[in-house]
Amino acid sequence: MNERKVRILEAIIQDYIQTGAPVGSRTLSRKYDLNLSSATIRNEMSDLEELGLITQPHASAGRIPSDKGYRLYVDNLMNREDLGPELNNVIIKMLHDKINNIDSLIEETAKLVAMMTNYATIASTLPLNEPIVKRIQIMIVEPKNIACIVVTDGNLVRHQIISTDIEITETIATQLTTLLNKTIIGMTVVNLQQCNLNIIDEKYKPLVIKIINTVIQILSEEDSAQVFTRGTTNILDFQEFNDMHKARELLELLEKKPYLTSLLSKSSTNTVNISIGEENKLEPMKECSLITTTYKIGECTLGSIGIIGPKRMNYGQVVSLLEQISYQLTLMFGEDLV
Repeated sequence: MNERKVRILEAIIQDYIQTGAPVGSRTLSRKYDLNLSSATIRNEMSDLEELGLITQPHASAGRIPSDKGYRLYVDNLMNREDLGPELNNVIIKMLHDKINNIDSLIEETAKLVAMMTNYATIASTLPLNEPIVKRIQIMIVEPKNIACIVVTDGNLVRHQIISTDIEITETIATQLTTLLNKTIIGMTVVNLQQCNLNIIDEKYKPLVIKIINTVIQILSEEDSAQVFTRGTTNILDFQEFNDMHKARELLELLEKKPYLTSLLSKSSTNTVNISIGEENKLEPMKECSLITTTYKIGECTLGSIGIIGPKRMNYGQVVSLLEQISYQLTLMFGEDLV
């Protein structure tokens, strides 16, 4: 492509991102400093359409970018947007205010990104190490129902109700709590699976086995990625999702944790990754673009952040924002662990 075609394609994409309206030659001639006649612009637009970089949604309409056109734009023409010192300071302050634990920090980060972009945001945390039992407590809910409360080394508290075959008194609950804390503190899932229960009274062994299996289940859930979504209903603000059937399909998809995890797994450990339209496999995502990145300590990836929006999203702004968020999270976790 010659420089003239590139400039026209860039102008079409920038205008469509801003307005969401098909772009005609008259608009390009009037709004952009192309120094070309409307006739010349029309000829170049016809060539761009033949190249598959723009399309005409209706016979009487202007042109809009194709997925191929967006791909050329983000790979070769996109300029990252300068966030400015004030916005950077807002990001830094909000993140540092929420550094109580990783889960709450990443949840707040997702909320911040959704608020700043008006797109849907997904974010995940990955465990650094296998979770370890820090403390366990057995409490009576009903005579034959107990609550198993587990505190992990990450100071996260989880609990689950267990049905018993025998009535549990306060004395028994206290004895079980003492015994379990002596036996399984410091253990991981693998340790618990190999735990020696010969010291347990035969009367209580079935119950202790049930409790240990519950703890294994809790730790296994803790060991998987936590995924947060924020701003998913923001997509309803864009005309691309005026079709409520399409919008509903996308919203339902964004509630499925396994799919969100797979989306975030596309993140490169070094760069921002962009998937546009048809590059996304599932039908509800084909009107969307997905931009993801990771945050890490050294070479160890801690998690990922992604933004989902219409294909005409402001790529330069979103990429700059994600790069800054990733940088600040990486910096903060590095400082926190020094």
